[in-house]
Amino acid sequence: MNSTPHLSRGRRANRVAPRPSPVRVAPCGRRLLVAVLACLTAFGASTGALLAQDRAGERSSTPGIVLGRVVDQATGTPISDVRIRVAETAIEALSDDGGRFRLPDVPPGQQRLLLSHLAYGEHDRLVLVPNADRLILEARLSTQAIELAPLLVETLTEVDRRQATSGAQVNEVERPAIDLAHRTGRNLGEVLRQEIPGASLREGWFGGACVEFRGARSGTGPCRELTVFMDGVRIAEPGLLLATLSPNDVESMEILSAAEAGARYGSISGNGVLLIETRRPPGPARRRGPQPAAPESAFFDWSGEDHPYAWKGTFVRAFLANALGVGAGLVLAHQCMWRTEAGSLGLRTRCGGATTAGIGLVALGLPAVASALAARWGGATDRSAGRITPMSLTAALGLASGYMLVIHGTDGSQAAGAVMLGMGVPVLTTLANRIFRSLH
Repeated sequence: MNSTPHLSRGRRANRVAPRPSPVRVAPCGRRLLVAVLACLTAFGASTGALLAQDRAGERSSTPGIVLGRVVDQATGTPISDVRIRVAETAIEALSDDGGRFRLPDVPPGQQRLLLSHLAYGEHDRLVLVPNADRLILEARLSTQAIELAPLLVETLTEVDRRQATSGAQVNEVERPAIDLAHRTGRNLGEVLRQEIPGASLREGWFGGACVEFRGARSGTGPCRELTVFMDGVRIAEPGLLLATLSPNDVESMEILSAAEAGARYGSISGNGVLLIETRRPPGPARRRGPQPAAPESAFFDWSGEDHPYAWKGTFVRAFLANALGVGAGLVLAHQCMWRTEAGSLGLRTRCGGATTAGIGLVALGLPAVASALAARWGGATDRSAGRITPMSLTAALGLASGYMLVIHGTDGSQAAGAVMLGMGVPVLTTLANRIFRSLH
């Protein structure tokens, strides 16, 4: 019989699955796998390091804030208006009244702070600004000498300013040159000749000075002197004024050419105009040029005098001096001359012609000069005095008229001549002393 067991129908036979055999890798494949795993591990590590560096770089670029206070090193008091600036940037601030300041958005790392103040000078210091954080500091400043570059300032004098604005030469002598002339004993005419180009000086009548300007002289003819205004008043005798007026009383002098002065002074400025400003003006207002309100007949402005003119005292002194002079002259003339009958030549002489002429001049000039000196003495003020020359000439004219009436006239005219010699001459001298005056 067949001994092979049969499986009954409907029953699954218990079969055991075969165990798979382990996979065996060749030695060369094992080494390749290890290399691949090592490459993957290194790539992951490098990628993580790069990400960490990027995150660190992002953190380091965050700006910081610098806060602080500026005080004086010696006293500790706060300093205001100090300019604090981060070097090579536009970040800056000013300290307030408490010395506090704030610099926002300062790049982190080492920075140079520049501190400047007018009284404390300029300072700088290095600070380390933290990343995304605040830096609080206190700056102590000390005063120091500030060296400033020299500043050259050029100013224009009044003469330079007028010359620059007018476009013409300004011929003016100012106070320093006049002071020098006063110390060296020069008169005003010499000052004008030496200080103003184009001015020339000639000797005038009675020892006076005649000043001409830029070709006013015609050949060798008489001196064509300048028209002179002193403190706005026209001067009748410029030559005597320039020779006798003290430079110590003059503030400035200016010469205007005929062309320049014509528009201001008209026909009287044909030879040019000399303007003299004194140190003591005659009135409350001082200005150049003639005073419109002053009449042309007023040779001297009495508005600046402290007291009115002494008519009585001047006349009495002139009368007494004239009487003495006329008496002495008649006594001297009687030695050579005597009067004849009316209708003849009137005089006879027993002396020579030269002697008779000399005695006549003395008889005429002695009372004229004596009355002029007496009137000048009686009418002098603290500011002015009469001029000898015009007073002497006025008295001489009166004396000549009186002598002619006495010598050649009849009884009535002789009486008029005596009145002229005794009273008319002092009156004329007193009037001349009132009109013709000069400042001390």
